[in-house]
Parts: sequence; C-alpha cells; structure tokens
Amino acid sequence: MKSRLNEYVKPWVNDIEAYIPGKTIEGYVKLASNENNYGPSPRVMDAIEKAKSELHIYPHKDDEVREKIAEYCNTKAENIILGNGSDELFDLILKTFKGPCIGFNPSYSWYKIAADILGEEYLEVNLNDDFTLSSEQFIEKSKKANILFLCSPNNPTGTVIPENKLREILDENKVTVIDEAYYEFYGESAVPLLKEYDNLIVLRTFAKAFALAGLRIGYGIANSNVIDLLYKVKMPFTTNSIAQEAAISALDDLRYTESTVNKIIRDREILFNKLRQKFRAFKSHANFVLIDTTPIKSKEFYGQLLERGIIIRNLGKFNGFEGEYCRISVGTSDENRAFIRVLEEL
Repeated sequence: MKSRLNEYVKPWVNDIEAYIPGKTIEGYVKLASNENNYGPSPRVMDAIEKAKSELHIYPHKDDEVREKIAEYCNTKAENIILGNGSDELFDLILKTFKGPCIGFNPSYSWYKIAADILGEEYLEVNLNDDFTLSSEQFIEKSKKANILFLCSPNNPTGTVIPENKLREILDENKVTVIDEAYYEFYGESAVPLLKEYDNLIVLRTFAKAFALAGLRIGYGIANSNVIDLLYKVKMPFTTNSIAQEAAISALDDLRYTESTVNKIIRDREILFNKLRQKFRAFKSHANFVLIDTTPIKSKEFYGQLLERGIIIRNLGKFNGFEGEYCRISVGTSDENRAFIRVLEEL
C-alpha cells in the first residue's frame, strides 16, 4: 500500500531548518556549546542524590523554586514561570501571543525555528557590521510584528543592547522578549524595567552559569498577568523533580556560582587577547568569544582543532554571517590553556 503520510504533514513543516546542537566526543575538550565546564555546586550534587527517593511521584516543588528565583531576581513569585529550559518558554510565548514575530541576526536560531514550527511569520533585521543593534532600523521593521525577540548578551556575538535602546524598543508597546541566558556573565539586566513595562518578558536559564544544562530548567520573569496567561498554555510537570531540587540548591550556593563565573570572565579576557593576535575577535559579555577566521576558512580552522582534540562551533553557514566565523566557549582554566597551546602551534 502506498503511504499517504506526506499528505497529512502541515505545509510549512517541510521548510523548517532543524536545530543542530554542538557535538560532544568523549575525551575531547568541548568548547562548543557555552556550557560551564566547572560543573554544578557540590551542594547541587548532594541534592540530586537525595532527589532520587522521590522519582516515583510527580514534581511538586514549583512554588518553592519560584520563591527562590524571585528572591534571586528581587521580585515576587507571581512574576516567575518555570520552563523545561528557556526554550520551552519561547514556545509558550508563541502559543499565547499572535505573530508576526521579529528578531535580529545573527542570534540564537531557536527563536525562528520555534516560530516556524507554529506557522508564525518571523521577520529579521541584520545587526551592524560590529554586531551592534540599530534600534531605529529594528523599530521600523517591528511595526509589522507583534512579538519581538531580543538576546542580550547575544548568542553567538557576545554583544549587548544598552538600556536606552531597550527603552526605545519597549516604548513601541509590543510583546518584547529579552533572552538573558548569559546574564550572570554580564551583570546588567532588563528585570528592573518590568516595573515600568508590562509588555516585557525576561527569560533566563540554569544551563549556563549554574552548570545545569543537562537538567533543562529555565524561567521567565514578567508582569503577573502575563505569567498567568503563559501558565494557561503550559503543560504540567515539564520541569522534573531532580531539576527542581538542583535549582533550589544552586540558588542556595550562589557563592560557588559566582566563583566559577568570575574564573570564566577572567579567562574570557585572556582568551580574547590571545585570539585577537591571530584573528579579528569580538569583545564578549558572555562565556564565549566570536572570531572571524579570515583568511582561513572557518571549516578548516574547526577541522584543525578537531584533529587536535578540541571542539569549537563552526558558524560558517550560520544565518546572519557573511564570512568565516567560529565561536569558542570559555572552558575551565586547564581547557583554555590547552586550547591556547594548540592555537599557538597552528
């Protein structure tokens, strides 16, 4: 019997470009996915061990996690929503509010993919040559959109959006989503603006600074009315018990996270200065450094490092780049030294 499966596929699905994550190879130094290679706090590891005794019951500590996050963000629990990573929250926003959407590029590719999956139009504005944002150009094009996706610090460029530009964009009174996945490496946030703008949604994650990428837990901060709307379209139990316990313990041990973040920031500057001796490197406010590998092809540079046991992110075909670009995550001090040794040999 001839299959009719393709007849039932939603027409836009075939055109979606699937997200391709950075690869992991056992025994290699992975500087590809912007993870915190120092790992989570020992207190988190103890909490994970204890959480095993409750795996037979559904997750039930949402309220406690929200209270902890609210304390960390200097807000109220009613202004917090949990997600299976911040990626789930992009999906909830797109299910709650109607498009079209707009973002800039290069930026985190999941915004567009998430919109494409739900059949929403996604408009794009190119960043300037130095990867800064022209708020005037963005505002002009956003007149055709309802949902605005911004990333600051931006992945994969490491650039940030100054508060005055954020205010200009927020004044347009569109649903404005600011992805602050790398907030802890920058230190400045849009969260205080929530007191003035009820159209603002700030998203964060425990995957980066808190080193919980494998547990998938993130959160959103917004006006309580927005949070209530998002919870209406949210599936139950999407943050698992272990992730909840880990998040609570991570927030109970901020000194550990601050210590690893400070090491990463220090090493980021060392890495940046080494890289710019060979390539055009871009100042970063996150836990990675972007480089233009010209005249070397980015694929060639990536391959040279891979042959020597180091994995980075080749961005040669990444949307929004015209040229040869790679992104290097900041690892542990030992991993960074290993990378620099290889770099000096090339």
